[in-house]
Amino acid sequence: MVDGCAVHAHRGGIMLTSRFTSSICAAVALCALTPSPLCAQSAAPTEASKSAAQTATDSAIEPKAQAIYDKSVAAVKAAKSMQMTSRVSFGEAMDASAPPELKGAHRVTVRFVEGAPAKVAGGMPPFPADSIRLETLDGPNAGAVVVLHGGKMLQLDAAKKTYNDGGAQPAIAAMMSTQAFPEWATEFRELGKARPSGAKFSEPRSMKFVGTITIDDLECDVIEVVREVAVSSFAIAEGGQKDGEAPEMGEPPAPPEGMKVTLFQTMAIARADGLPRQFATKPVFGDGTTGDPGDSAPCITVTVTALTLDPKIEDSAFALTAPEGFRKVEFDMPSMMGPGGGPGGGPGGEMPGAPELSFGVGEPALDFTLINLDGKEISLASLKGKVVLLDFWATWCAPCKAAMPAMQKLHDEYAAAKKDVVILGVNTWERTPDAAKQYIAKQKFTYGCLLNGDDLATKYGIRGIPTLIIIGKDGTIAAIEIGMSDSSGSSLRKAIDAALAK
Repeated sequence: MVDGCAVHAHRGGIMLTSRFTSSICAAVALCALTPSPLCAQSAAPTEASKSAAQTATDSAIEPKAQAIYDKSVAAVKAAKSMQMTSRVSFGEAMDASAPPELKGAHRVTVRFVEGAPAKVAGGMPPFPADSIRLETLDGPNAGAVVVLHGGKMLQLDAAKKTYNDGGAQPAIAAMMSTQAFPEWATEFRELGKARPSGAKFSEPRSMKFVGTITIDDLECDVIEVVREVAVSSFAIAEGGQKDGEAPEMGEPPAPPEGMKVTLFQTMAIARADGLPRQFATKPVFGDGTTGDPGDSAPCITVTVTALTLDPKIEDSAFALTAPEGFRKVEFDMPSMMGPGGGPGGGPGGEMPGAPELSFGVGEPALDFTLINLDGKEISLASLKGKVVLLDFWATWCAPCKAAMPAMQKLHDEYAAAKKDVVILGVNTWERTPDAAKQYIAKQKFTYGCLLNGDDLATKYGIRGIPTLIIIGKDGTIAAIEIGMSDSSGSSLRKAIDAALAK
């Protein structure tokens, strides 16, 4: 699971963002924090339908809501183990095209541990649990099992009788394979601490009691909570690690300046035991008061039923040994939620299934003719003799936004040096007309931007954004980067300089 983060996946690289794309997911991968439950359907639809700007002005902490919240946090922290059934919803319009690994019901078994549990190999900070087991009960992935124990993982595919241990990327595999794990079990135990994604949640700035709802035959109090989260995104660029090595994540970097996310959460908490039964989060980039069409990310709700507190769990539930007759395979990066609800980023999920780009370094770049923000046609052919950097991005993509200051810096540097370099954002999979133009004007970016890049992204086989393609003076692809390997853009600068020297 990518704490409140959506994930963009491509070959060996991933990019984590606010799963508000979880987007959060992903894309998150949708670009954006999949699944911290992101409010596809709120337990209190009337209240949850408030605009971000309206809700952001409500900064009171109601004592009744605070008491319900505190009871729930205490109940989660006191738990030694839990077993429950978890269902993830993206809302009626999007559920059909949700990633297959998130469809259906999941039996979740978790055993917590005091202190710091073992880290997953590869350096990724761990879940606040000693052991986690996820079993997919129905849907397209029925029979699939994921086990995390002692810093290691095992993933079983019952239909294909195959298994994997995460291979060279066990930390990524562990996060990507446990997205149905209920977010509150992590969030409430880790309040105030940095998350595996680099997200740090603030104390609530407002709390309101909004009514009651019945879930799983239990009466639940519904509260709305508004809080901020500081988000840091990081990327593992393709080729960024040696063959056979796990990527060294270390501590997540500090959030890019201005990368703020406001969470509008709706929690349905059972009166009987104080544990959440439905948890929804509406993420909004910024302080929640702007009307920026690119501020809001997709929404998800996680509903929990059949929850048992502190059940007796045999150690065999967390065994890391595959059943007899299962064949070992390489870890297959799960699909991600695209901006329009489909796997891979296409508006309806029509993107091809293979994660690899359709073109590689050294091959001729695809010609294109697209319209820029001024309505002028720009073609690749017209740029021959120049080094061109294409940055595929969207306004709903948090890591894309985080990368844009570096694009501007590169543009300014090469323009000042009078070098033949053209930086072009390619707006892709955008949801709202004029969103790109409005966002770029608001941020006062001056490098070029091309609109309606969906077809070009599809032809390149792009599955996640930002994807950056550097094209040499001769029109061949000089370098490809999935996500940004560093916020300074130094790897892009090196690739551009190398292309200029040819």
